[in-house]
Amino acid sequence: MNLPRKTKEAEIQSILLKWYKINKRELPWRSLEDNNLPTSYYIFISEYMLQQTTVGTVKKRFEEFVQKWPSLNALALISNSSILSFWSGLGYYSRATNLLKAAKEIKKHFNSEIPDTYDELITLPGVGDYTAKAILGIAYNQPTMPLDANIERILARIYGLQEPIKKIKKDLQLKSLLFISKKHSTKLIQAFMDYGSIICKPRNPDCSNCAINTYCVSVKKNLQHIIPVKIKKTNQKRKKYSRAYILYNERDEILVRKRKAKGMLASMLEVPNDQWIANKKNLIEDKIIDKIKNKMIFKDTVQYSFSHFDLEIDVYYIKMKKNYFNNHQWIKKINIYKSSLPTVMKKIVEAAF
Repeated sequence: MNLPRKTKEAEIQSILLKWYKINKRELPWRSLEDNNLPTSYYIFISEYMLQQTTVGTVKKRFEEFVQKWPSLNALALISNSSILSFWSGLGYYSRATNLLKAAKEIKKHFNSEIPDTYDELITLPGVGDYTAKAILGIAYNQPTMPLDANIERILARIYGLQEPIKKIKKDLQLKSLLFISKKHSTKLIQAFMDYGSIICKPRNPDCSNCAINTYCVSVKKNLQHIIPVKIKKTNQKRKKYSRAYILYNERDEILVRKRKAKGMLASMLEVPNDQWIANKKNLIEDKIIDKIKNKMIFKDTVQYSFSHFDLEIDVYYIKMKKNYFNNHQWIKKINIYKSSLPTVMKKIVEAAF
């Protein structure tokens, strides 16, 4: 009796699972419970942290995070300022706010258990299609296939798709369905992720050591170095301007305040600064300057790059008596780098001294 022949996708699944068993990355959020699955809380935290941030950056910060807040109940009790303070340096601070909001909702509505259905997960702040599927597949071993950059790249190369990723999202989604595992979802998803990081890399993929190269259209047609196809950038990154004001008192403290609840770096601490605008000539001095009679000293210009624009900040400095601003928040200069100021603000302070 002839057994049915395995499909190309089934063969690739089998090879990647064997490869993963030997070559998987040791990551702190992958520690297993008695059910041989990762801790759902760890996967929940790591997926927020890994949004737009590299694994190398997240590894150490993840361990610090779960040491500080080892359970969802512990996390749900803290304030937004506490998590923002911890998040300093990780960037994309809305992730921290959304993570905390989600933790509080899970505690309130799901008895502190990370939801195990797509419809419940997708309602949480900061959880999109990918994050919901990643939690379901990795933490709960449910049959699904999330599409991160690594998995999209592997699929695009396997099938030789010669279009930018943005233009083939639907096609990749359909292809991903062919790789869903009913029994080994958690391992297969992580196998894809690790394979994309170690073998099928964005640049210089290691095709000679690739265990699935015989199934790869890109290798057969020598397209692996141009797939995924990149979109040519026609516009330069936008530039914005601002002025920042370092108010330094006789106690070696710097005046800070909280940013607005919406927009860039929402609810984080900052030094006083003008609104960020595209035309430098239209800068309007921050209202706090009206209270200062003495002329501020120009110190330096700071350049800082965000994902969608570059910011140029002229930094001004003045030393003054603390009682000029009794009802304001001050931070000791020596504590600036331990504070919850975002990186751009720390660079501004550094430029003033």
